Amino acid sequence: MTPGRPPDNPSERAPGGRFTIRNVGGVALATAGLDTSGVWWGTTEVGALVTVAGFTIATWALFTRRHWWAGAALASATLGTLVLVPYWVAAHAAGETTPWFNVLIHLLGCAGVFLLLLTPRLRAWVDRHVTAGR
Repeated sequence: MTPGRPPDNPSERAPGGRFTIRNVGGVALATAGLDTSGVWWGTTEVGALVTVAGFTIATWALFTRRHWWAGAALASATLGTLVLVPYWVAAHAAGETTPWFNVLIHLLGCAGVFLLLLTPRLRAWVDRHVTAGR
């Protein structure tokens, strides 16, 4: 074992768990034998990728001060909400134990985008904070 470097042997590591991107992400990505094939999963995957791409474009447009950034963000939030339907069907059919929790978290995120961009006062707050960095 080298000082300043974590031990290679698991028995030499300090006892107790810790949360890291690596172990939390590993748990999140583990499907535990769930069947993720089929039309419902495929629709979910494509919809999720398009949603993330839309939010990426909206973020770029926001910081480059394009006038259409809010429309792109709202379209992405709408698509993200719609994608939850095939996700729920696919996850439930595959035996996912808590699809409702994933749907809830994503709905809250989409609701936050709608609230932020459809409430004039909050939208003005976003605009002021972004344009303040000129």
